[in-house]
Amino acid sequence: MDVILRLPDGIKTFTRIARPDDFPAIQELHARCSAESRALRYQAGKPGLTRREWNHLSGRDSGITLVTSVSGFPAGFVAMTNLMRTPMAGVSEIALLVEDAWQSRGLGSALAVHTLGIARHQGQRTLAATVSTRNTRAVRLLRRLGATSPPFTGAAELDMTVLITAGAGRRPAE
Repeated sequence: MDVILRLPDGIKTFTRIARPDDFPAIQELHARCSAESRALRYQAGKPGLTRREWNHLSGRDSGITLVTSVSGFPAGFVAMTNLMRTPMAGVSEIALLVEDAWQSRGLGSALAVHTLGIARHQGQRTLAATVSTRNTRAVRLLRRLGATSPPFTGAAELDMTVLITAGAGRRPAE
């Protein structure tokens, strides 16, 4: 599942499955993300993950967590992508955390498309995401992937779903 993704500006990123021993680098990623980015990802003011949370995310029993680094940038991971199982058959939940300096560069889009392809390969039928209504980037990204959501009710969060089709996993038009 290792993959090299090329961003629109030509920079190559390397994404692989996370391991439990990646915990220190994941903590560093969280420390480099703004409080706003972490709040949008977790819908709470979360400074980082606990060891227990990381073991859950990086353990294969719960799903797949991917970590992304950039060649030539020694800072460690610049993104974390979660594709987690849910109690509903055929449904996985997607979530991303992208370091602030790497946002608005196409990395989140590339990772979402790659993750959609993984879900399709696993036989999943639907990707689900609970997104803060303030997280306009995530809402736009999910809509480009074909996400739908119930009518807006004024709630702080949107429950969005992407139906996975045979063509899922191709890069959407920017």
